[in-house]
Amino acid sequence: MVGNDPAVGPEDEGRKATSAASFVHRTDIWLTLLILAICGWLYYVTTSFDTVSALLTQNIGPEWFPRLLIWSIVILSLLLPFEHLARGAQTKSIDKDRGSRIKPISLLTALLMLVVVGTVYLFGTLGAMIVVCIGLPLLWGERRAKVLVPYVLIFPPAVALLFTKVLKVYFEPGVWGVGIGG
Repeated sequence: MVGNDPAVGPEDEGRKATSAASFVHRTDIWLTLLILAICGWLYYVTTSFDTVSALLTQNIGPEWFPRLLIWSIVILSLLLPFEHLARGAQTKSIDKDRGSRIKPISLLTALLMLVVVGTVYLFGTLGAMIVVCIGLPLLWGERRAKVLVPYVLIFPPAVALLFTKVLKVYFEPGVWGVGIGG
């Protein structure tokens, strides 16, 4: 036992308790490396963008937005191995929660997002954003009209105005959608 060993003082016990292994969560390190590898591959893919699509011809190159997302994911994933330090007493719940099955609402959310992305061609960017603003809250159980109606009426137009007027990014109108900007 370390506590009864006369050769080991209290400062040695403290050093052992704060070893490098306890500083970094091992499962999260592997997950971070996987995410970084995927981000590296995706960044490489952005180097092969030759032509500027009609969506982004005004002010920014076609690689700008994907790279912005990739760098955001990289920064967040670099924090992942240290999450357990911020959670303190809840550290043991990290691994316990990961043992649970994925909840059906997560899969339904992913399915809704895939359907919306797949239908941007028909509804356009603004139409897809409105569908998401209606669909996600309803899927997640929000039923209060006093919350949903202002959200659907204010958020999509605010985002559209920010992108089209401030950032000068064209929104794809889609076959049945409304085009703004451009």
